[in-house]
Amino acid sequence: MAYKFYAMDFAFYNSMGIYSFEARCEMLKEIGYDATHLSVWHGERWRDVEKLKNVKEKYGLDVAGVYVVLDLSLGEDHPRNTGILKMLEIMEGCSTVELAIQSVGHHIRPSDPKGDDIAVKWLEKALKIAERRNINILLYTHLSFWVERHEDAVRLCKRLNHPNLGIVFCGYHWYAVDGTNLLGTLRAVSPYLKQVNISGSRRDPHGFGGVATIEPLDSGELDNFALLGQLKKMGYNGMIGYQGWSEGGDAYSKLSRSLKAFRDMERRLEAHPHWADLRLTP
Repeated sequence: MAYKFYAMDFAFYNSMGIYSFEARCEMLKEIGYDATHLSVWHGERWRDVEKLKNVKEKYGLDVAGVYVVLDLSLGEDHPRNTGILKMLEIMEGCSTVELAIQSVGHHIRPSDPKGDDIAVKWLEKALKIAERRNINILLYTHLSFWVERHEDAVRLCKRLNHPNLGIVFCGYHWYAVDGTNLLGTLRAVSPYLKQVNISGSRRDPHGFGGVATIEPLDSGELDNFALLGQLKKMGYNGMIGYQGWSEGGDAYSKLSRSLKAFRDMERRLEAHPHWADLRLTP
């Protein structure tokens, strides 16, 4: 089975600016991606999602998701946070919101369960809209954010136990935050896993967050072939995306390389699934 493969629009960011929405869709279609993606960031940009309703008809692409960042340290009624709720009310052409929770309070550190009650209160409000409008809210783990580890996302999903709440497995952020116990992490996430994104990466103090680089899929030290093998073994059949955060340079070239690398990993896994069975180094 070939996975539907999308590119997060992060791949179109560089130090000089960002490619237009139209150019992004045209490039992805020409290269051969199955779906596009939109980062709205803070909820104040919620109107950007109005562009999504015509993507399928105009470009022949699916829309994998919309990425937003929740920061409750600003207050629940801050426009950045209320804007996300407004976005949920008007979204068309996409049924997936990837939610990164940056903070739930000024003195609550990443992964601290003391913030759970605050996050749950907001999520319950968002999930009422999501259920009514048939939208999935997927928790997006992120280095240095309050939901930093996949274990944090699992904890919230277990507590809320809502069919419209799930998890994105973020290959880069798993690697950058910890990078160990891949199989155990995937098993814990699996009941809630609805989307995956991956990146090439290597440990480097000059990388993102002073921890690790974000690179095309044909480079870096992170073994995405082994990661993909574990996903296939556990029966994951959802979309997979290329993250590509702010790599810079010629976006078309890097997107082409990453799609080619991904399809080649699929080909090898189909022919030789046992190749992805890694053992711990002595």
